Amino acid sequence: MHYSYIRRITLLCTALLFVSSLQAMPKFSARTGETCQSCHVNPTGKGMRSLSGASYGRDNLPMTTWSESTGIEDLLANLPKNFSVGADFRTLYMYNGIDKTGSFFQMEGNLYFDLRLNKKVRIYASKGLYSGFEAFGLAKVLPLEGYVKVGKFLPAYGMRIDDHNAFIRGGRYSLAFASAIPQGYPGGLRFGERGEDTGIELGFAPSIFTINAGVFNGTPGGGLTGVVGSKNYAVVLRGEAMLPTETVNATIGGSFYNHPNPFSPGKTQFYGAFGSLGIMKNLTLIGEVDWAVSTVAGKEVTGRMLYSELDFEIMQGLDFIGGYEFYDPDLKLENGSVSTITIGASVIPLSGVEVRPLYRLNKETPTELTNNEFQFLFHFFL
Repeated sequence: MHYSYIRRITLLCTALLFVSSLQAMPKFSARTGETCQSCHVNPTGKGMRSLSGASYGRDNLPMTTWSESTGIEDLLANLPKNFSVGADFRTLYMYNGIDKTGSFFQMEGNLYFDLRLNKKVRIYASKGLYSGFEAFGLAKVLPLEGYVKVGKFLPAYGMRIDDHNAFIRGGRYSLAFASAIPQGYPGGLRFGERGEDTGIELGFAPSIFTINAGVFNGTPGGGLTGVVGSKNYAVVLRGEAMLPTETVNATIGGSFYNHPNPFSPGKTQFYGAFGSLGIMKNLTLIGEVDWAVSTVAGKEVTGRMLYSELDFEIMQGLDFIGGYEFYDPDLKLENGSVSTITIGASVIPLSGVEVRPLYRLNKETPTELTNNEFQFLFHFFL
């Protein structure tokens, strides 16, 4: 890889902020020993929370100081029983070390709508300020607590962390910056902002296991242009096992994505493993490693990415956050990688309000740039 391109790519990193939406945070799943569909309308996580998820967010996340004076149960009493709404608004202040400037950015303004047609079938839609959206029908009619999901949505792959800027999601440069990545190297996986694809997904949850399988067009982010007349569909498989106990909750799983597109950019394949560990309900460790196989300049290349995060609940409403990321876009080259160390905190003073200060130390090889970041996130959610 021509390393002058790495500098250009890394400069773009500071311009793209971690656009994200409220998701089935793995740390909460590890703490409680519950699956994604225990707290979210979408069985694979992301977006609107279910009644039990909303109750957990109201009772177990914010600091207890103002809980009684900021309750919202009575304000929701006038909604129809078969209709629910949700929302996420995120504003970010970021100071970057390259040009030593800071700015505010409205990352997200998402609204969620859930209409239950009967006890087994519902229609779900999510739309934000920008181009990404989800719209699907969900029928929980299969055995083994199974479901059928049809529409446009994010495929079930890996962990649903809330940072779309992570390499295991959309990458630092986002799908919108794919053309700026040198020689066609991917900046991350296809499951970040605007990574929704149109297709069908089946899911089953026998005992401690969760299994998902989906078939999609293979055109993430495609709207009217996402229609393809090809037999080369994208296939996604995901499986995990959760082992909850009184003191420790452990999860281990794996994912596979294959899109044999014979046209540019050619073959795209991801595979990897993920897991989490929750100890005494206040310490959580989560991690994922993935390999990305893609066609670059007519040749097949393989990259590897790693994500790890540690969260410690100091008290209700206050978490310490530490994380490490690594991405090597081409394992055949001895040099050329990007890594990030993150240190920060998550503070939820009131129900529906979060502030998250983070400091990110970015490192590139073989060229080191002065591009560390300070980020301060304001998050309002329902």
